[in-house]
Amino acid sequence: MKATVKHIVKKVTLELIYDVVDERTKELKEKIESLSKKFEEKFEYLDKKTDEMRAEYMKEFNGMRTEYMKEFNEIRTEYMKEFKEMRAEYMKEFNGMRTEYLNEFKDMRKEYKEDFKSLNARIDQIHTRLDQIMHMLSDIKR
Repeated sequence: MKATVKHIVKKVTLELIYDVVDERTKELKEKIESLSKKFEEKFEYLDKKTDEMRAEYMKEFNGMRTEYMKEFNEIRTEYMKEFKEMRAEYMKEFNGMRTEYLNEFKDMRKEYKEDFKSLNARIDQIHTRLDQIMHMLSDIKR
């Protein structure tokens, strides 16, 4: 009988333990589900907030980008205008110098032509005198 009572007490104790464990397991499952729902809600909230912030920053970034591109294009236009003005100035100066040098070369060419003409005239005079000398020598030899 002692063994039977012992067996019954063990069985009742085990059933009580199983019931307590089952109840505790149910409570834990409910808490886990509750926490899981809360985490899902928080996660959705964080996702939504992150998307809002990302959209806000992208809008701000695109605005800044547009502003900087506009400023860059203004500066570029300004420098290109200055560059074209400088180029026109240098081309004007270059053309002036070119004209000046061309005129100098033309004057020098004219001077050299005149010098060559006078030199050719002197050479012709020398040739004429040489011819005269040759005739005189040939007359003397005869």
